[in-house]
Amino acid sequence: MTNSNLSSDTLKVSNIRPNFFRHLFGYFRTRTRQLVFFSYVFIIYLIDLVLDLKTWSIRRMFWGRSSFYRTSFHLTISVITIVALISGVSSRLNIISANDTQGLDLTSGVIGRQDIFSQSGTAESISSVSEDEVDYRIFRHKVQEGETLSQISELYGISSNSIRWANQLTSDSIKVGQVVRIPEIDGAFVKVKAGDTLESIAAKNSGNVADILDLNSNIIDYRNPVLTEGMEIFIPGGEIPLPTPTKRPYVYAYQPRVNPAPPATTVNIPSGSFVHPLLNCGGWSWSRGYSSWHRGADMAKNGGCWINAAASGTVIRAQWGSGGEGNHVVIDHGNGIWTRYYHGTNNYAVRVGDRVSAGQSILYMGNTGYSFGTHLHFEIVVNGVRVNPESYLRLR
Repeated sequence: MTNSNLSSDTLKVSNIRPNFFRHLFGYFRTRTRQLVFFSYVFIIYLIDLVLDLKTWSIRRMFWGRSSFYRTSFHLTISVITIVALISGVSSRLNIISANDTQGLDLTSGVIGRQDIFSQSGTAESISSVSEDEVDYRIFRHKVQEGETLSQISELYGISSNSIRWANQLTSDSIKVGQVVRIPEIDGAFVKVKAGDTLESIAAKNSGNVADILDLNSNIIDYRNPVLTEGMEIFIPGGEIPLPTPTKRPYVYAYQPRVNPAPPATTVNIPSGSFVHPLLNCGGWSWSRGYSSWHRGADMAKNGGCWINAAASGTVIRAQWGSGGEGNHVVIDHGNGIWTRYYHGTNNYAVRVGDRVSAGQSILYMGNTGYSFGTHLHFEIVVNGVRVNPESYLRLR
């Protein structure tokens, strides 16, 4: 081979190498572009899939409402329970050999201290009241020495009120050994009374009709929600309102006679002991006096005025009277002598137990009780007998 041929071959080889690497680089560039494109398409597809799944989930939530929540919750709890069971069994195989003769000792009341989930309390405290499937669990807790209601509520993660309402407790006082029922979530148990409806119960106890139906599906059919008297329903998140205070009936400290006789002469009221009960009220008029059917004196004034104590003494009544007195005040002056002031407004200047002096304002004149116009009905009582007040002071 000549030198010219060698030079020609060497030149060809040197030209092949750059072409090879150029084509190789072009190949990798094309493949990289394809990979990026397909990756982009795949990511877009995944995003669309997630958005579709989100849209479906939201629709399912609105369609199924709480049944979707309940199904998801039960599925999650089931998975956790299975994992816990398998882990607990695998870590406790030594219990079988250690208890071949005596078995497990449950007399201590404490169970599961080696479980994967830490447990506390007694066997009673984690047992369900009912074995029927319900929308929420109810536990029973046996009160231990030194436990308080607030500690129990903190242990179960619910409010003290929910525990009180579930056990009809009127205070936070609990006894050792007492078994209390504890709902899984905050709320109130209410017994249905005659005439109650779901709407009225929800309104009275700060509840929601849909929530009540949802959490009582084992006793109330949501398609035909019928309540029966005596049925106990659970109001999730509900509250039992405080009872409205009732007025205590007026009770007299004595029983006056039907036809009282004049007072005994043994009671001596010194002259000048009493002042006029309308001493500071100008423009009043006389209405009627003492008689066998009217045991007092009536004095009227249009618009009313302040009534004052006829003598010094201690206030023993300052309240509403159900026997026709209306708003009234009774003052004990000692030695068996009382004065009474009827038909006032609810504007009191004194209260029970106050020590008053003669002429002091005690009650504003009104038209309450058995009254036919704004006036004061004034009485003097001696040893339980109503007497003519004009025998002891000048009224007109």
